[in-house]
Amino acid sequence: MNPVVKLRHELHQNPELSGCEKETAERIARFFEPLRPDVTLCDLGGHGIAFVFSGTAPGPTVLLRCELDALPIQEINDFDICSVVDGVSHKCGHDGHMAILASVGCALSRNRPEKGRAVLLYQPAEENGRGAEAVICDPRFEEIKPDYVFALHNLPGFPLGQIMVRDGTFSCASRGVVISLRGSIAHAAQPETGHSPTNAMCRTIEMLEQLRSSVSIGNELASATVVGARLGAADAFGTTPGDAEIRATLRSETDHTMNRMVDKTEELVMHIASSECLQ
Repeated sequence: MNPVVKLRHELHQNPELSGCEKETAERIARFFEPLRPDVTLCDLGGHGIAFVFSGTAPGPTVLLRCELDALPIQEINDFDICSVVDGVSHKCGHDGHMAILASVGCALSRNRPEKGRAVLLYQPAEENGRGAEAVICDPRFEEIKPDYVFALHNLPGFPLGQIMVRDGTFSCASRGVVISLRGSIAHAAQPETGHSPTNAMCRTIEMLEQLRSSVSIGNELASATVVGARLGAADAFGTTPGDAEIRATLRSETDHTMNRMVDKTEELVMHIASSECLQ
């Protein structure tokens, strides 16, 4: 079997969540060891790992980036390389991205750049948004500080091997939002003695689903997606809920629109909480 394909199968079978990618990074390190990169930086911004292939003449540093982490989603496929980790799987294609960079590493091992450096960066914690900043803030990042950075993402629905580009922004910025609502618990037989956040939770979810239309953004791509919600305690059939939590993801093409969406979300949540006499 092609070594890169074998690596991708192993990565898919053994996914790790953001910040926990120790074994994934070790697998990548073992793959690159015989490729003899000129520099290897381990534990970069967490479990990140970077490989440097240097040319013989001065020139720019070009960095290619992929991600190490998987998602907290149960694998329900039935093929031979299914995830063996309960509740965790590669559902965003990061195993494929890692394999692509491994293939680039094989090519660079055979044919190093004539000028400058090529850096292959395996970034940790992409899914929770913390890994990129952690890598950049790592003092050792100065050793590979790039002049150019390129990354890619799989795009289902297009022919295999085709590269899609567009003018301007291709992928939106993403920001996670957690909204907590607090009331007071009561006995289920006397709900009037408590203060349930149920109505506020429903209003907040509806508000988030309509957020784009409440912020004038023209033709820019933007969205607010509710990704999870919790009301009260599980199996607490004897009590009314006293708290609620809604989790959502905001996406936009520009920082300006993202800031407006965040401000509008805060404004509307405060209004809902106040009208429902909740914290």
